[in-house]
Amino acid sequence: MTRKYSLSKRIRLAAETPLLRLGLVVVPRLPRRVILVLARVLGTLGYYLSTRSRRFGLENLDLAFGDEKTPAEKRRILRQALRNFLLVMLDLLWFTRDSAVRMERWFVPEPDFKASMDRPGAKVGVTAHFGNWEMAGRYWSLASGAMMSVAMPVKNPKVDDLIHRLRENTGQQIVARQGALKKLLRHLRDGGIVGLLLDQNTKPADGGIFVTFFGRPVAVSPAAGVLAARTGAEIVIGFALPQPDGSYRGEMPHCIAPEEIAAIPPKDAAREITQRITSFYEETIRARPDYWLWSYRRWRYIPAGMSAEGFPSYARPAGD
Repeated sequence: MTRKYSLSKRIRLAAETPLLRLGLVVVPRLPRRVILVLARVLGTLGYYLSTRSRRFGLENLDLAFGDEKTPAEKRRILRQALRNFLLVMLDLLWFTRDSAVRMERWFVPEPDFKASMDRPGAKVGVTAHFGNWEMAGRYWSLASGAMMSVAMPVKNPKVDDLIHRLRENTGQQIVARQGALKKLLRHLRDGGIVGLLLDQNTKPADGGIFVTFFGRPVAVSPAAGVLAARTGAEIVIGFALPQPDGSYRGEMPHCIAPEEIAAIPPKDAAREITQRITSFYEETIRARPDYWLWSYRRWRYIPAGMSAEGFPSYARPAGD
């Protein structure tokens, strides 16, 4: 059945592809300082013009921080988070030109971040919608030369195809979620690296499990735990954090070694590892909330039989 969209949404979908193509021509030619100004201006406009992003973001901040932060602090965090998101999108385009040269100039990996790539063996590289997740994937791909990742499709298929190609221009191999497990397992057994974003919604019907995030259950893919437990791969958690001068610092603050994974009973491995990663996300986001994508509907699914009390207004029972 063909899905019907409102007139405004049809106009937006029709405009997205030509705008993205125009951006691919214009944005990579702009000076770095202009990119930073654009991200700040467009992110601020997004805060004031997008009622939906503002509502979801502030509801999420209320859930996460309650009375720990004032309404003014939450508004400031959300504005900065939207500016960060616009920088991620602009840099997805900007780094397509002279990619290796620009990465050398503008991406500075900390010693542990670089060392994680130098260690032999298969790796599951895990990041989040925190800082610039596209840059983390770009670095891992360039450093390893053999990265495979799973990407959530964008609703507009033409835009999805363009973004797919942008991600692959550094050597990433993007695979569709459906049927991805066999390909990822094979890639890891061949000594490759797999990249995963694990702060996205995955319904239980699609293989997701519920773990705790800021005191509430969220539905998430257990892929990292499943892949590592079945292949003996190391799990490395890393982020690319924007700096005031326009560069990025690559941080690798947490790793889960193969021997730690092997010590977990197989039946518990996927859930225990997924909760451990999610708890680390929470710890990291609490420390630097400006960098996370608060406008995402992260608490979208409510476990069956659980009250909706305490969830954001957008949340729905997982079976709906």
